[in-house]
Amino acid sequence: MGKEIKAVIFIIGAILLLVLGYVANNFWPLSNFNIGKGEEDIYCTMEAKMCPDGSYVGRVAPNCDFNSCPNGKIGTLKGKVSIGPLCPVEPCSAATKNPYISRMIVLKKQTGELLFNASLSETGNFETEIAAGTYILELSDCNFLGCQPKTITIEENKTAEINIDIDTGIR
Repeated sequence: MGKEIKAVIFIIGAILLLVLGYVANNFWPLSNFNIGKGEEDIYCTMEAKMCPDGSYVGRVAPNCDFNSCPNGKIGTLKGKVSIGPLCPVEPCSAATKNPYISRMIVLKKQTGELLFNASLSETGNFETEIAAGTYILELSDCNFLGCQPKTITIEENKTAEINIDIDTGIR
């Protein structure tokens, strides 16, 4: 009989704790206390920005701007990818889009480690900031003449320009 009374008391106590927790949660929320009073919770997206040195930074509150990249020696890489001829008789009779616009500029360290990809504009241009150093530049999914990897050197506070001319072989 003593065990039965202890079991009943335990069950009643557990039910009381659940009821008290429910009442406290619904009628006295934490916002009524001075926790974070006067401040709104700010949540930033989990996007990341690649820095020129290959590291990444995320967004920070309250404005959700990207955190600053680590200081380093930065230069600029820019250029243009052109391809031609696009039809047997130039100029083409219909407006023919550059089929290499969907490709990416692939930049690798000299060790072969991928650093990042840069998109091409509709006109085939690209521009990006990058840490000073020597890199290998390629155009993704390219198997025409002119698609060979190129070694480039980026110097601090200078712009390196490289143009890629692709010969399709169409005659």
